[in-house]
Amino acid sequence: AKLIIKTLLQALSRASKPTFLHSDMGSQYTSIAYEGLLKRHLIRHSYSKQGYPYDNGPLEAFHSLLKREFIFQTRFTSFEDLVLRVENYINWYNTERIRING
Repeated sequence: AKLIIKTLLQALSRASKPTFLHSDMGSQYTSIAYEGLLKRHLIRHSYSKQGYPYDNGPLEAFHSLLKREFIFQTRFTSFEDLVLRVENYINWYNTERIRING
């Protein structure tokens, strides 16, 4: 849950605070620490139904693309290397990757 909490804190420091956040029911998103952080920032948390990825189709599609374009094509030297390079990929994806539909 540490990485997801760090990511949420970074997002909260860079953008306007959301009123709600949607995630799946992974243990990192249901942890007491993560739920407490959302509560302290007055962010309501909604979940996808367990075993039903269609509630969050765009994120599921992104994860599929991340694996296909990057994870399965890359050899990582350590966990820290993986984290850094995935962060770089996500930054590239959000800022530079060409999109067909905008």
